Amino acid sequence: MNAGPGQYGVLSTLVFAIGLFGVLNRRTPFGVIAALFLTFLAPVIALAGFAHTGSGTSVPPVGDAFGLLAVMAACAQFAAGIGLVLLARRRLGREVADDINDVTG
Repeated sequence: MNAGPGQYGVLSTLVFAIGLFGVLNRRTPFGVIAALFLTFLAPVIALAGFAHTGSGTSVPPVGDAFGLLAVMAACAQFAAGIGLVLLARRRLGREVADDINDVTG
């Protein structure tokens, strides 16, 4: 079974919608960051999928390279976000995403 560009578009849209729902409904910062990670990966799915469904000629897999770089950037953002959440948790002593505005230097 071969997947076409429509299937990749639908999968990317579903992953983005799940991530957006998670961002809007999560109360803990770790849940918000994990949901943001999903929203960052949705365009990567579309990019890699559309690159694979290109023309039938021998085109180098540029979509895979862009996808790998995007995943690496998203992982770095995820690690930085986890560090910020741990710092805020240590300073506040509680873990609620709405209380992060209370952190002052």
